[in-house]
Formats: sequence, structure tokens, C-alpha cells
Amino acid sequence: MHTVLPLLLLLLRFQDNSQLQAEIGRLQGEVQKLSAAQTALQNELRPICSSESRLQAGTLRIASAETPVRVNVFAMASNPSEACLPADIRITATYFDPMDIFVCSGTVTISQSTHVQNTFLEFRPYELETFLKWWDGATLRQQALLCRDYQGNEMRNPTDFAASLRVYATVFPKRGGLSTSEIQINLPRFQRP
Repeated sequence: MHTVLPLLLLLLRFQDNSQLQAEIGRLQGEVQKLSAAQTALQNELRPICSSESRLQAGTLRIASAETPVRVNVFAMASNPSEACLPADIRITATYFDPMDIFVCSGTVTISQSTHVQNTFLEFRPYELETFLKWWDGATLRQQALLCRDYQGNEMRNPTDFAASLRVYATVFPKRGGLSTSEIQINLPRFQRP
């Protein structure tokens, strides 16, 4: 009987300890749920940004394969700065054949650091290695276009098949909202040098 009593006391103590551990685990779960709810609430209270974009082009006629197409991208992102900026301006170029069937598409990105930004762009539809040029402050920047067909294959000379190019400018603020504008450029056939 003397050996049974300490064993019973040990079992009672062990049972109380496991119940305590279970209660601690349950409370930790509740704290995690409350923390997640608080984070979600804070995210909901942060401002949603809006944006607007315009592609402003002069003449869109191409006289030669070396002729760049000059376009101004007018991009706006709403306040507050810390929630909405910097924004991305994504320029998507999509080539279409004479039957208006997709040939290939690619995207390049420019940063927007102010609420209202004008960016003067030069497109070279026949030269993918130097497809896009723009001034970033006092620096002339240049970016190639990687144009992929519907199977994901890179096309090096889409103008061999394309009759038109659609250029889309999409503004993506840091938090929500986007806007897209587009222009279409007809692509005459030129002999390769």
C-alpha cells in the first residue's frame, strides 16, 4: 500500500501537468489568432492606391527600320507617398501578324518615383536589343525586349511575321490599383541589310 500511494500521487501530478501543457498550447493558439487578426486589420486600414496612365504619341508612322517611335508616358500614382511609391511602369510590347494573331510579347519595367511623372520613351520595334530608350534624370537608359511566343519560345525577329505592335503602359503603385493605356503601331516591311 505504501508503494501505491506515491505512485498515485505521481500519476495525479503527471495528469495535472499534461492538462496545464494543453491549456498553455490552447492559449498560445489564441494569441496567434489574435495577432493574425490584428495584422489583417492593420493591412485593411492602410490606404489603397490608385493610378492613371496615358501614352501620348505624335506620329506613329515608321519610315525605316531604324526610325524610333517616340512616346510620352504620363503616369500618376495617388497619395500617400510611403504607401504608393515607388510605383512600377510596365511597358508591354505585343506583336501581331496581318490577321491580328499573336506573334510574341515581352515586358520591360521603369520605376516611378514621384506622384506625377512624364517619361519620354523611344521604341525601336525592329531592334529588340535596343528596343526601349528613356531618360532617367540626366542618364539615358536602354533596355532590350525579350519577346516570347505563346509556347514561351524567344523570337529574335518578330517583325518578320508581325504587321502591328501594340504597346501597353501599366502603372502599378506599391499598394493596390493599376491603370493601363495602349497605342498601336503599324509595322511596314523593310529589307534587312
